[in-house]
Amino acid sequence: MSKVKKEVYNEVYGSKKIAYNAPQGFIGFLYRRLRRFEENRDQVALNLLPTGKEKILDVGCGYGDFILMAKDGFGECYGVDISSARIEIAKQQSRNLPHGDKFHFNECNVDDGLPFDDSFFDVVSCIAVIEHVFNPPRVLDEIKRVLKSGGFFIVQVPNFAWLPNRFQLMFGRLPTTGGVYLGSDWEHLHNFTKSILCRLLVEKGFEIDSISCSGVFSKYRKWWLSVIAGDFIVKAHKK
Repeated sequence: MSKVKKEVYNEVYGSKKIAYNAPQGFIGFLYRRLRRFEENRDQVALNLLPTGKEKILDVGCGYGDFILMAKDGFGECYGVDISSARIEIAKQQSRNLPHGDKFHFNECNVDDGLPFDDSFFDVVSCIAVIEHVFNPPRVLDEIKRVLKSGGFFIVQVPNFAWLPNRFQLMFGRLPTTGGVYLGSDWEHLHNFTKSILCRLLVEKGFEIDSISCSGVFSKYRKWWLSVIAGDFIVKAHKK
């Protein structure tokens, strides 16, 4: 199963970065007109990172973009991803940077566990990943294991229950929360609402510090996240 999953992700993402395509119809029209007011998920997550910490791990790091954005705040930066093609690009991007030896990128299927000692990291980030894994509770157990006591966890997932998806369901259409591959949302194995994500985090031993979102006018959408936010970005810490 791990081999098949790796092949799929190398095929879908491979060596070419995938650009976001705006949806069709009225939502797409609004997005194109208002995109200049957008705050992307990496920037929101970056603003949530604590300062003065030594080690950070990005689970599902892709091409390493988020780790490279966060590099100045940490002494050592680690990233893991199931796609060998993406890991190679991440290594290439970091190779010629100052202090390039502080970056460590490795191929890893997080469903099989993380290759790090207990309590190794001060911060773990996991952006647009949990919806892709086979067993989210087990993955959160692994993330908690490698985090120090009091360490911070930044996690982002799409909001399946946001308003446009609710309208689509009303009219018998199946919403998609990510890129469409061969006609459907095959890469996403799970869907999350605010309550489900929070319940999962709490039951796995995390205490939630804040919940925010990305997107157009993101700071104004926080007042009703469960309905008008397209995603959730949670900052939590290990109890």
